[in-house]
Amino acid sequence: MKYRRIKYPDGGVYAVVDDFSNPVIVERINSYEDLFFIKSIKEACDYNNIENVELIIPCMFQQQHDKRFHKNESFELKIVSQFINSCEFSKVHIYHPHSDVTEIAINKCHVIDNSSFLQMVLDDIYVNPDFNEVPILLSTDAGSYKWLNKVADVIDFKGELYGASKSRDIITHKLTQVIDRQDFEGRTILIVDDLCVFGGTFIGLSNLLKERNCGDLYLAISHITVVNPNMELENCFKKIYCTNSKYDHYNLNNIKVFDIQKDLNLY
Repeated sequence: MKYRRIKYPDGGVYAVVDDFSNPVIVERINSYEDLFFIKSIKEACDYNNIENVELIIPCMFQQQHDKRFHKNESFELKIVSQFINSCEFSKVHIYHPHSDVTEIAINKCHVIDNSSFLQMVLDDIYVNPDFNEVPILLSTDAGSYKWLNKVADVIDFKGELYGASKSRDIITHKLTQVIDRQDFEGRTILIVDDLCVFGGTFIGLSNLLKERNCGDLYLAISHITVVNPNMELENCFKKIYCTNSKYDHYNLNNIKVFDIQKDLNLY
């Protein structure tokens, strides 16, 4: 499907579909305007009696707001999911959603895992001629440890997996990170997670790992949601990997961005 976004000077937006063949909409949703634009494309499809239109979302919008945190606050993932459901797509494909709530809330949802991404990250690390060991995979918390185990099985990973954990003081809101291993014996570690905003979690983990006799540290993130994450990440990791699910470029020097359509062939 080929389509264009037309914007009026006053901020109005509408869709023009030039080719209805292969009725699949692939669109980043980085704003509520993007969300509305998807519905505009679907409305044009409906008017032209185009059936079985599918939607591919590289990074689910508002996926961190996966519950109502306070009674006087809105539940954004619920709102976004209801809006997408109202479009009545025949299937909605979502790349590595942050929360299980997404898969439940979106009708006819198909989750695309990050196994291709993780495999390409490992392949890139192995390119180093001085690298002759299997890195340790480390998740950031219990939730990510669960899906990392599944993805490791998909790619037939033969190394070790460890999971960090978090605790938060409900009064001071101070976050404490815990790793149940005192000595990593100089081993290379690849931290794997689904989502990064500014990177504080990963900076904290890297500092903790360096106190535990680790080797080189790498970071693989499916989605980095801001163009300007914390520059301290450059000093913490030998190399950072992510996809272009949100943006094509990030203001970090030691980052490699995989194209989820071209490089990873996810759709």
